[in-house]
Amino acid sequence: MIARLRLPRDARFRWSVAALVLVLAVAVPPLSGLAELSNPDSSARFNIFLGTEALVLALWAVSYNLMLGYTGMVSFGHGTWFGIGAYAAGLIQLNWFGGEIWLPLLLSMVVVAVASAVVGVIILRRRGVYFSLLTLAISQLLYSFAFNAYGLTGGDNGVHGLEIPEALTDYTTMYYFVGAVVGLCLLLMFLLTRSPFGAALAAIRENRERARSIGINVRAYELAVFTIAATFAGVAGGLFALFQQQAFPEMMYWTANAQPVVVTLLGGIGSFLGPAIGAGVFILLNNLVSTNFASQFDVLLGAIVLLVVLVVPGGLASLPTLFTTLRARFRQEPVPAEVESTGESMEHADLARVVRIEAVQADPVPVERGEPLLVVDGLSRSFGGLRAVQDVDLVVHAGDRHAIIGPNGAGKSTLFNLITGRLKPSRGRVTFGGRDITGRPPHVIARAGIGRAFQITMIFPRLTVMQNLQYAMLAHRGYTARPFGFANRMFREEAMDLLEAVGLGDYADLPAGQLSHGDQRAIELAISLALGSRLVLLDEPTAGMSAFETQKAMELVRRVSQEKRLTLLFCEHDMEVVFGTARTVTVMHLGHVMTEGTPEEVRANPDVQKVYLGQLEEEAAV
Repeated sequence: MIARLRLPRDARFRWSVAALVLVLAVAVPPLSGLAELSNPDSSARFNIFLGTEALVLALWAVSYNLMLGYTGMVSFGHGTWFGIGAYAAGLIQLNWFGGEIWLPLLLSMVVVAVASAVVGVIILRRRGVYFSLLTLAISQLLYSFAFNAYGLTGGDNGVHGLEIPEALTDYTTMYYFVGAVVGLCLLLMFLLTRSPFGAALAAIRENRERARSIGINVRAYELAVFTIAATFAGVAGGLFALFQQQAFPEMMYWTANAQPVVVTLLGGIGSFLGPAIGAGVFILLNNLVSTNFASQFDVLLGAIVLLVVLVVPGGLASLPTLFTTLRARFRQEPVPAEVESTGESMEHADLARVVRIEAVQADPVPVERGEPLLVVDGLSRSFGGLRAVQDVDLVVHAGDRHAIIGPNGAGKSTLFNLITGRLKPSRGRVTFGGRDITGRPPHVIARAGIGRAFQITMIFPRLTVMQNLQYAMLAHRGYTARPFGFANRMFREEAMDLLEAVGLGDYADLPAGQLSHGDQRAIELAISLALGSRLVLLDEPTAGMSAFETQKAMELVRRVSQEKRLTLLFCEHDMEVVFGTARTVTVMHLGHVMTEGTPEEVRANPDVQKVYLGQLEEEAAV
């Protein structure tokens, strides 16, 4: 147990450096306070003021990193919530709770949470650059409102004259107060990122489509993290207004939105403490440069950020890892050859050199067909004038291995997308286990018991092989809504059993993207098993594989489906794979179902030979 919980050497070094930085940061105010007693004219008060500002900026940047680093959402308007939090805290104190600090701060959180949730519902209808531009547009809109609403916000003069309790008028006491609030917020965000909820965010960041296919409602989680990040940014804004005793519209101007972005890039995207370190460096640089070269600060900061992005893409937080790598290269230490540069595992590469590959043989194990599990009735889908799928009727029986074949453009992948909810049908009906799932969202269909492996491999590449399965289990069993607990400690034994079943037990702690193409296909199959799927859809499961990988992959599929009593529905262009695996074959052509039967019946059908198999023979001859 102790060995399992022990951190790797580079990880221990990173956390030690971060802890040292935090200890030094906490030690600054007492030292400055002693200096102030001995020399009232010293700059100690100003240093404490800068330290307080750095703490607020750290909270603001870490909240932004919840979206950018942990969910992959790029916002250009995070200053909106910082400004709203500042104005809300200031106006609430001026109008209702003069001299108070806790109630204005707490109520400002509520204001920001409600406002960001409403805005998120609107702008999260768009993705990518459109979402980013909408956040910037909202920021500019609210800046214009604050700048011109003299009766409410004070216009371009802002809100001034905020009162703080007498106990907090001392700069050192204020520093500790702000530090305590920031520390509590950072602790909550840290626990959130390690929780099952944080696991859902990581899955969305790595692969939105795969996240949907394991049962995660992507839009709901994006709205949740958008609101949470905005709320913590509002806390930072409220703290800023209370210790500065003012709020002004420039806090929401478009240039202010760049500050958390730059600080996060400087410290390290995806590193929890990276933005906090970046905030300290940013404040330090601002103070040093602005003293003598105020007009050159932006130029110098831009050059530093550019250097960091080019030389240390992981930001300042990744410097320990960079030093470790450089030290290994300088000492010429061997790099662990866990995976070759081609991505093919050493075991498979060696076997491929010595094993003679033969055609995939027919599976002699009989398949017991049960009651109809999936029923497709009159399913159609058109794209403008193109009828991709037309009046398709299909019945897949429980326990069967059902193949769909047809030339390119026959509508196979479109049919799969209609069944799994990625596309909505123009007409028709899909029933699974007696339940109508027509047009339901992918995460609902996944939870109903349908797993899928995509034509282009879709896994969570930067997560470990173990995490790919753990997060699928968390999503399927409804744990990802929990903001507490440690996701990486849940379902480890169960996930390891599945990895052993598909032959990937030795690779459990490797990043999934480092494995060979065939092994990544096995991960997709294991994810379907982790979801407890009764029906697994395989879209060209051997695409891009070598002959050896094809043979091993289909042996794995047949063995696992037999042991786990899975129902398979797959489409494939390799006829040897089809006739060696399937027990029922459906042939599609130009969006229609042409015929259906056993492999022997389909192979002997003259229309199939003419339209499909004959075409392949002609292509092979050419």
